[in-house]
Amino acid sequence: MRIGIMLRTIDEKQGIGIYSSNLLDSLFEIDQKNEYVLFYKTKTHFGRYAKYANVKERLIEGGNKFIWDQIKIPLAARKEKLDLLFHTKFTLPFLAGCKTIMSIHGASWFVHPELYGKMDVAYIKMVMPWYCRKADFIVSNSDLTTNDYIKYMPIGPEKIKTIHLGTNTNFELITDQERLSEIKTRYKLPDKFILWVGKHDPRKNFDNLIKAYRLLREKTACKIVLIGIGVEKYVEEYDLEDLVDKGDITILGWVDQSDLPAIYNQAWCMLFPSVYEEFGIPTCEAMACGCPPIVSKTGALPEIAGDAGILVDPFDPEDIARKTEPVWNSPEKREELRQKALERAKDFKWEKCARETLEVFEHVADTSA
Repeated sequence: MRIGIMLRTIDEKQGIGIYSSNLLDSLFEIDQKNEYVLFYKTKTHFGRYAKYANVKERLIEGGNKFIWDQIKIPLAARKEKLDLLFHTKFTLPFLAGCKTIMSIHGASWFVHPELYGKMDVAYIKMVMPWYCRKADFIVSNSDLTTNDYIKYMPIGPEKIKTIHLGTNTNFELITDQERLSEIKTRYKLPDKFILWVGKHDPRKNFDNLIKAYRLLREKTACKIVLIGIGVEKYVEEYDLEDLVDKGDITILGWVDQSDLPAIYNQAWCMLFPSVYEEFGIPTCEAMACGCPPIVSKTGALPEIAGDAGILVDPFDPEDIARKTEPVWNSPEKREELRQKALERAKDFKWEKCARETLEVFEHVADTSA
């Protein structure tokens, strides 16, 4: 079977970029039978998989997203005589000339349209039903997303499958004290801190997060470390200069994936009260590093955290603070959750994600048109 994979989004530093690169890293390790053609839009990752004899990489430059998806990729797919074309993010060519599969990562446009611009919501509501009809099959990142798409889109359960994402193998317990100390010094981490990993985005619910943190500070001497693209913008938006100057809040911005595990390892817990996460990779990363997750009771986070997580109401700062305080104050409570987190993390492996994705490829290829 000859499989094409659209990698327009592999350059993204979070979310789908992490999904795309980790999925392929595992997929090519377990599958040397099928032939793969990778389509890149930029040179950033070109050559990454050159060592695999069954993988061919092609650079398809130029054009906006629509032109790349709907004109350049169909032409390339026909030239490569593909049996199947897979896109790691939401869209598909309407004239691919072969069977198509797309991966979806949430339906929050439909569940929480207030978090997006009106034009964005209108556009998605117009085009997403077309993509869902066109796709021969759809891969979903969580049961929540699967159920949302069945509810809002013109598809039945027979056309969509949940495949949970995984955690990179470098997210693990770290016993190397020199490594931990080096990261602590370089990033100027407090001795004890709550960790938040997100980005500058209304879906991440920073408003209620910081309200909850202020409530916690009235009762404890807790500190918080904020990681993610654009999070430095919150300093001015929420008047945090004084807390940053005191060292109560540490703003790190984007942190490379190679350094992030050592930060998770040193965090007392992770607070992640997003409005509506459709998966929430930071939850898996935290659990794999033995960092107890305190997460929203909304969205897919209860599905991902299981009994390892403490569930909070993301719209109630008092509830967030009240349920975080015992974890901060109790080493015993923290250790109990830490052990549950390590056990729960075993369910989220990229190899498992890759094997289940390969099963979908083979199922679709064997299904009559």
